Amino acid sequence: MILTQKKRKDLKKTKRKSSAMEIKKFSLLSSIKSSAKFVLLYKRTFVLWMLVNFAFLYAFSLIPNGWTNSLSILWLVGYYVYWCIFIRHIQQHPPYFSLIRIFNGLIPASKIMFINISIYLILVVAPYIPLFMGFRDRYLEFFENYMEVLKSHDSLLGKTLFYILMLLLSPYTISRPYLAWLSSVIGKSRSIFDAYKKTQGNYWNFVACGIFMSGLCMISNAVDDVFNIQSKIYVISVLAIFFNVMFIDIYKVFYKRKRTQKAVPDNNL
Repeated sequence: MILTQKKRKDLKKTKRKSSAMEIKKFSLLSSIKSSAKFVLLYKRTFVLWMLVNFAFLYAFSLIPNGWTNSLSILWLVGYYVYWCIFIRHIQQHPPYFSLIRIFNGLIPASKIMFINISIYLILVVAPYIPLFMGFRDRYLEFFENYMEVLKSHDSLLGKTLFYILMLLLSPYTISRPYLAWLSSVIGKSRSIFDAYKKTQGNYWNFVACGIFMSGLCMISNAVDDVFNIQSKIYVISVLAIFFNVMFIDIYKVFYKRKRTQKAVPDNNL
């Protein structure tokens, strides 16, 4: 009995050690450097995809009434296909246009939308619950202040609280589900739970990644507002491509792949 108990303890220790060894972590700084090197090495490819992205964004700006127009659905379908082709091309997974992978990516993409819509509904609906539970006297003052902050999303306090909350939730609502989408587009696991397991221990790394990305967007918006240069569509065209290259680099840390084809730098074309 004593020997069997020792063996069980040893097995538990080895399992804990193996699980600890399996935890992988990515470095935001190394991902930024790797993405910058990729952009410099494949300048023509980067510029080409940036121009196509700009064309899509400019086409959407020409649609009357934006999302309320039925043409925006056709635009959204085309834009989604564009990103699927982009991911497969950057990852060197021919054929780059694959209907199976495009439809396969719709499952995690719809889950990302469901997660974010659910969180928004929770933020809006949850504050009403204590009112129906009989806590009106003590809770009413907090509820009124909360709703004022929620309604004043254009104010500095409302924006600050919103950004902090979204950044803290981003590893669960955007970053990890997005890795599952990348995996599904190239024909691997589309499970968001699998992405959560693979990226354990990287919560603050993903938060830092969100701070970096949102920080660049905020700086570009501030510069555009101060100097009134109307450059938002151009900046988004560039940043969207760069951020996706970053996430592909992060993706490679957690998802193994057998290389079947080597990419050729633009200098050798």
